[in-house]
Amino acid sequence: MNQTRISPPDDILSAIYDVALAPECPKCYARLLPHMDRETVPAGLSEHALLKHFHRAEEILARSTAQPQGDEVAALMARFSQSTAILVDARLSVLAANGPAASLFGVETGAPLGSAALPEDTRATLLALVKKHLNPRGAGKDAADTLLELHRDDHSRPTLLKLHAEVLPKAGPVVLILSSELIWPEGFDAVLAAAFALTPAEIAVIQRLIKSENIQEIATARGRSVDTIRTQVKTILSKTDTRSQAELIRIVLMMMHMATAPGGSQTQPGEDAVRPAVPWQSIELSDGRRLDYREFGAPTGKPVLVWPMDYGFTHWPQAAEAQARALGLRVILPLRGGYGPSDTPPATGSLSEHYARDIAELVAHLDLCPCPHLALGVDVMFVAKFAALFPHLITGVVGCGAVFPVTEPNQIACMDKWHRMILATARHTPRLLPFLIKAGFALAQKAGKDAFIRNIFADAPGDLALLDDPDMREALFNGSHFTLSKDYNAADIFTRTTIEQMTMDWSQDLRAMAQSLPVQFLQGAEDTEIPPDMLAQHAARYPEIDIETVENAGRFVFFRAWDKALAHLTRMA
Repeated sequence: MNQTRISPPDDILSAIYDVALAPECPKCYARLLPHMDRETVPAGLSEHALLKHFHRAEEILARSTAQPQGDEVAALMARFSQSTAILVDARLSVLAANGPAASLFGVETGAPLGSAALPEDTRATLLALVKKHLNPRGAGKDAADTLLELHRDDHSRPTLLKLHAEVLPKAGPVVLILSSELIWPEGFDAVLAAAFALTPAEIAVIQRLIKSENIQEIATARGRSVDTIRTQVKTILSKTDTRSQAELIRIVLMMMHMATAPGGSQTQPGEDAVRPAVPWQSIELSDGRRLDYREFGAPTGKPVLVWPMDYGFTHWPQAAEAQARALGLRVILPLRGGYGPSDTPPATGSLSEHYARDIAELVAHLDLCPCPHLALGVDVMFVAKFAALFPHLITGVVGCGAVFPVTEPNQIACMDKWHRMILATARHTPRLLPFLIKAGFALAQKAGKDAFIRNIFADAPGDLALLDDPDMREALFNGSHFTLSKDYNAADIFTRTTIEQMTMDWSQDLRAMAQSLPVQFLQGAEDTEIPPDMLAQHAARYPEIDIETVENAGRFVFFRAWDKALAHLTRMA
């Protein structure tokens, strides 16, 4: 029989969602803190079920501070792409509904809430509470804390309903009815299958695990034995490199959050005009591995070596490549091992040292004189190792969007949510990182690079503005062909790079390089990984490095300020 129960105001789930829905309210945090002091999961909740709610609340919180522009109702509903929700106005009419809300409540957009296909007592309770929320003066101090537990005959577990009141500029007072029913993103099965070679049966098991079903319940629902489901779960954990169901659910929910994050157009790079085919050359390294590289600029000019970031940007804007030629710079851009056809370095030993020795072999093969290096992003770590091992081959370093060694917790805490999620995982639970990176790469392939960049760098308008320039788009999209495309996927080497960045202390190499060579960093004022306050701390820690901040730029500062970078390289050549 269908039943509805009103949970107490201090219920932990109510407290979690109150914080997510009203982060500006100190009382919400006060109600949550006592629950966070508990050493055990509250009775009636499994650990992974509680974790599910925390991450869904985190998704809501993230969206509440980045609502899309346009229709106010659509903007509000966009915050709940993973949660079934309906929005009710002062006339008790349904303004909007998402996911399986229509089947859950039996009501369509525009219909009165009173027509919901719910048991009479449930419908009466829901209507009374909505009216209470629409009238704050008569609602009492606990109105915002209401959490309903809806028991349905066709579900073994209750559905939780959270009621939250807001006032929209045009629509006026509204009540959001948020359900614990999870929305499985369209096409998400294919993303999981591509990222981790999961079978349809294994994905179906994951869907039920996320709904907090136990092994017995899954076996019954799927008509399989408990042993079969248990074996499938073990296989899933192995394929995803997770140790427990809780870890698996946490990662899958993070992945779903990425899949449904608000983004822009999904225009594919192939729709843009591209430059003529870029010639590539290759050498065989001393251990038999292949290393590809390209040259551009002035063929007989002063050499410059380029480290193209973990995104593997092998193209510059055409204006920048032309300027390098005009300045008399011969640009050599190696395709590091693990990207495109360049063979991956050995699994043992420091990746930085492997790369440094690979580039030294390329320098010898081309018979280059000592020259400056341009390093984008994390590749500063590799250049620092090169300078430590081969100081006679390098005359200076220009770093664009350079990263610094992470030595203190606050250096991660200040990052935006995307970098914080990836880099904190690399530092504290590196065995989970392959899952996250593969998931991110799979999602980028599904959504397109345009949408992926707009999601990850949403807080860096200078970076996003580059997408509106056809030359910049081509350099970013086609320049990352060897990192992510239908032909190549560099998720493994990207993961390995990130783990080394976050688990090895390379500060000594960086400091030694800055003390022995001219080092110029160009850093974006909108950098989401190293915001201005943290950059100031790094500048104080490494006073030998000359740091210039570039306005209207973030992680992709080179594409905004390539003229400055080329001027510094010319001076060092």
